[in-house]
Amino acid sequence: MLEVLDQEKGLALAETLTEAGERLAAGEKVSGPAADRYRAAAAEFTDRYAGTYLGKRELRALVDNPRLQVYEDPKFFLTCNHDAFTALCDPDRDRARDGGGRSTPDHSRCQSACVNISRTDSQITALQAEVTRIDAAAEAGLDPYPIAAREQQRRAHLNQI
Repeated sequence: MLEVLDQEKGLALAETLTEAGERLAAGEKVSGPAADRYRAAAAEFTDRYAGTYLGKRELRALVDNPRLQVYEDPKFFLTCNHDAFTALCDPDRDRARDGGGRSTPDHSRCQSACVNISRTDSQITALQAEVTRIDAAAEAGLDPYPIAAREQQRRAHLNQI
């Protein structure tokens, strides 16, 4: 069963990195503390894997490569260029690793100050569209007060980004 999960993780990474390479080739810009790592991961994946058949061995190599740990998070409008040793979402990052499998980001604990974050132009555009949607909902005034207050808090956080 774990073998299937590793293959799925590898396929998801391949899809993310393929899309990243295509967007960068089309001229999309990337910003944030991990922007250089994002561009490097997309370039390495394109050079090494693009256009080839990804069998079990290739997917395993992809999953095991620490430079290619790139995870899109559309809910938070960011890309995590995951490094387990600097990830603020990992409460155990200061403890010694046992050499087990690579950890993945915990999107429920994502923090905006993390050095693993990068954002593409399309993510910023989606973020701006979300702010516009929140403004339209506030203007309509149909949400109950607790939901409207929570949405305004979210709007303030998105504007900070």
